[in-house]
Amino acid sequence: MGLGDTVFLLFLGVDYALLWGLLAWFMGYIPSIGFMIALIPPVLMAYAEHGLTTALIVLAGYILINGGVQNFYQPKVMGDKLKISPVVVFVGLFIWGYLLGGIGAILAVPLTLLVLIIMENFEGTRPLAILMRYTGEEKKEEREEAATHVKGLWGRVKGTFSSDRDSDE
Repeated sequence: MGLGDTVFLLFLGVDYALLWGLLAWFMGYIPSIGFMIALIPPVLMAYAEHGLTTALIVLAGYILINGGVQNFYQPKVMGDKLKISPVVVFVGLFIWGYLLGGIGAILAVPLTLLVLIIMENFEGTRPLAILMRYTGEEKKEEREEAATHVKGLWGRVKGTFSSDRDSDE
């Protein structure tokens, strides 16, 4: 993303193109919202230097380059290389961002992977970890067994809360 943005901004003649490319590369580690944050400075710079038309072109270019990479290429690579579902990454972003702020948003993927590795090493949480790592290439039997186990746990949790409510009445 950073290289594509730098070349794009150099082509348009926007100052500090290398800086904006580095910012896009760095903010690319924040899933879903990083490129929106990295988009603001170059659009403002293009507007200040060249006017509204160039700023709108920069906006459209950033959306195409960064949006394309983050919505098509990056989830595919994460699914193939890290064996983690893009939905889990997205949810992890919100959880870690809420718990740790901006640093949590930047470290969302490594922290989520750490939690998954820990969950995989305990018998009680292994089925949930298997479901969270689902990318479509796992063994069907293992996934179905994990889903059945998690459904059974959910039934016990619901039963616990409903029996508490029944005894209160």
